[in-house]
Amino acid sequence: MGLLRFNRKAARTLTRSERRNITFFSALGLGLATGLLFLWDMAEGTEGVPAEARRLNATEIEVTTTEPANFYPRDLLLGLATDYENNSYFNVKPVERKFLAIFHVLGMAYMVLALNTVCDVYFAGSIDLLCDAWDLTPDVAGATWMAAGGSAPEFFTSLVGATIAQNDIGFGTIVGSAVFNVLFVIGLCGYVAKGNIDLTWWPLFRDCSYYITSLAVLATFVSDQVVEAWEAGVLFAMYICYVAFMFVNRPLNVWAYELTGTPLNKELREYVQEKRAASGKVEPENVTEAEPETVETSVAMTRPDEPPKPAKDNFMEHDKVVVKSTPDEDEDHEPEDLASGKLADKIPGKEDSKGASMEDVEDDDDDDDEPDDFMERPEGMVSLIIWVLCLPVYIPIYYTLPWPRKGQKLYMVSFGLSLLWIGSFAFLLVWWTEIVAAIIGIPTIISGLTFLAAATSIPDAVSSMAVARKGQADMAVSSSVGSNIFDILVGLPIPWLIKHAIESSSDGWPGVTIRSPYLMFYTCLLLGMVFGTVVSIMISGWKLSKFLGGCMAVLYIVFIVTCVLIEELQPAALRTND
Repeated sequence: MGLLRFNRKAARTLTRSERRNITFFSALGLGLATGLLFLWDMAEGTEGVPAEARRLNATEIEVTTTEPANFYPRDLLLGLATDYENNSYFNVKPVERKFLAIFHVLGMAYMVLALNTVCDVYFAGSIDLLCDAWDLTPDVAGATWMAAGGSAPEFFTSLVGATIAQNDIGFGTIVGSAVFNVLFVIGLCGYVAKGNIDLTWWPLFRDCSYYITSLAVLATFVSDQVVEAWEAGVLFAMYICYVAFMFVNRPLNVWAYELTGTPLNKELREYVQEKRAASGKVEPENVTEAEPETVETSVAMTRPDEPPKPAKDNFMEHDKVVVKSTPDEDEDHEPEDLASGKLADKIPGKEDSKGASMEDVEDDDDDDDEPDDFMERPEGMVSLIIWVLCLPVYIPIYYTLPWPRKGQKLYMVSFGLSLLWIGSFAFLLVWWTEIVAAIIGIPTIISGLTFLAAATSIPDAVSSMAVARKGQADMAVSSSVGSNIFDILVGLPIPWLIKHAIESSSDGWPGVTIRSPYLMFYTCLLLGMVFGTVVSIMISGWKLSKFLGGCMAVLYIVFIVTCVLIEELQPAALRTND
């Protein structure tokens, strides 16, 4: 979620104001969209709601006549769903009382803002400190802790759906978020980037291949609409295998690049040199005996002021700034680039390094690894208004969580308390979303595929677009698929295993029930779209053009429209077990 999917150098390309605007306007946009839909429904009247939606809501309640439909507490404004006809908020009486749901819409917007703030600042900061303290490699850290941090909202949403809501809202959220990341996020990155994106094929190929396999296994397990404990265990075991695979990712990456003739980036070159040094086989690369004239020519061709070539991968090199000087220049003479302030443009993450020494720049670069203090009052009227509106979320978080700064020993406390806040915010978000969706007459699965998926993914999309626009589109694209693996192999099976542990003593417990008869179809549709996306990018020579990116974004809209139509029309041919 947010910027946690990017490494710290990439996240540094966004200023504090840009980060705050991303989280604020994402929450505001979701709240406005939900509010407008609610007001439109109220203006149309209850008769305007399709009968299919009412019938589906009633069916969901009838399925669980032997046990409570959910374990939500009594709502302070609308009470319990069981207080109304058919145990649904859709039948709130008097009708004017439904307008109280506007406060739930406002709360949903603030929960999205709160989730992004905790994840991007405290959870991300504590995970960075944890990975540094445990000396984890980037591959393993990205597949475990970073993935967990980026997918924490989806995980808790799935946990609430399996244990408290007891419906498909968690499953729908994860499937909707996956489609959003694979199609919409990648498509927008390709559309907003300057020119075609040259994708690093190995991480995208690796993650997509494993993701497609995971989706195929998941579709097989949910085909009978019941998930047993061993099936959830198999899915989680696949994630353990993925983490184990990441321990050998670098040698496999080098082997794949050498096999295909792909140039190694800086990190892989350093890795190869370290391996050769450890084995005692340190040999200079591409060294041949040459004539003196050839040596002079090669030296002449290597200019000291030649700009470094960027590494083509998900890792960025530090920009090297070389200032030309001549013996005739006085020691106190300030280089032209430094005097004009152009040096600031050559240092990543620095808006103004005018007059700063290179040592100061390096110190400031290290400081940028720490999260920005969101309680610092911004300048400008618009920024100040946004900051004041965010204070109801900022204040309780700021004064209850230890700040994740370098050298802090309480990073595990910050990590644990962040999990509690994320779980609480996710619970309230799911609860209030279900209330609003029930009042409008939207099926549970659709609210998960759309509203909750957008709530947990729109900040990722906006952050990815901002990073792509600033030249790091390859990183944004590659990380979109990787975060989905955690959702499928951890975000779904762990809540299912917890549910099995809770209900294992119950007589006749069949397993976790998948209520919507179309979830297998949605999973297979997602599987096909991921496969089609990879094939399309491969055919394009691992380049993502604006046209291809636009088509992928349109495919996401087609997916959502298809899901809505299926839930409304209830086609018997697509039902599971029919």
